[in-house]
Amino acid sequence: MLDQKLLRMDKAIFYVKTKRYSLQFYLLIFGCLLSVCHKFIFAIPTNIQWIFFLGILLLTGIPHGAIDHLVDQKNQINQNKKFTMIQFLVKYVSKMLLYGLIWWYLPVLAVTIFMLISAYHFGETDLNSISKNHKSEKLLFLSYGWVFLSILLFTHKSEVLEILKTLPNYLDGFTNTLILLFDTYKNAYFTFCASLLIYSYYIFQKNSEFSFTSSLFLFGQGVLLLIICSGLPFLLAFGFYFGLWHSLVCLQSIRHYLREKSDSLEWQSLIRQAALFSLMAIAGIVGFILIGNMYQQTSSLLFWLFIAIAVLTAPHMEVMSNMFRTIKAE
Repeated sequence: MLDQKLLRMDKAIFYVKTKRYSLQFYLLIFGCLLSVCHKFIFAIPTNIQWIFFLGILLLTGIPHGAIDHLVDQKNQINQNKKFTMIQFLVKYVSKMLLYGLIWWYLPVLAVTIFMLISAYHFGETDLNSISKNHKSEKLLFLSYGWVFLSILLFTHKSEVLEILKTLPNYLDGFTNTLILLFDTYKNAYFTFCASLLIYSYYIFQKNSEFSFTSSLFLFGQGVLLLIICSGLPFLLAFGFYFGLWHSLVCLQSIRHYLREKSDSLEWQSLIRQAALFSLMAIAGIVGFILIGNMYQQTSSLLFWLFIAIAVLTAPHMEVMSNMFRTIKAE
């Protein structure tokens, strides 16, 4: 009788884990098909790439951060603090304005900050199944995300250089120096990144209960993601990783976090609650691009879109980090 109960429990646990990772599985399948299609069947035209990139950005990329107010409200409740929408908006917009000013006056510092927070945020999201909070996980998140960002950018070097050419003139010296340093020390750079990732995993493994099997699964997932993204043009790669993979995995975690009783929040309800703030974010991005084109020396849509996403990322990352810490503490 006891064995039958344990068997039912094992089946239930397996079912929950299967449901949890089913979204990632389907996204990886889609990414593989997209990569194979572009590489071996027919090259996807640039105009179709732009449609895919902008469409995914509007449908999932922006909306995944448009419910930060609901996540922050739950964060405050879990910490026995009072939540008010006005207070949330003041803090959120203030951080965006501060970071926007850094982009305006100290763009080199802004790029560095953006790379660091993006790397950490991507690592924390992809490795969110890690079982418990520990200070050693922070280095693991950062090193994992940094390796991913580095390979994603440097496997699309020619396309990234085209974007860098649209930077204002006062950044020419910085970008030229960066390119020269990378070309000279490329092997040493990637060796350092890989060594840091291995070291951070070793330190984390010593101080956690994270199983080797789970580690192997996440490592395989990360390698497959890198193969998919490195085999696609930059717009498709960024659209797939940020717009589909990252955004939908975040939304899936938010659904579980905002669950009512034992059920996850329905996708339709989540999308409906994100609609207003998504429209506000889109309007803000459009305004940011128009102002940027008016006052600066570049008219690159991708350049200003990149900065607008960066400005939105700063407060969003903090809200999501608080959520992931709460989830792992439950």
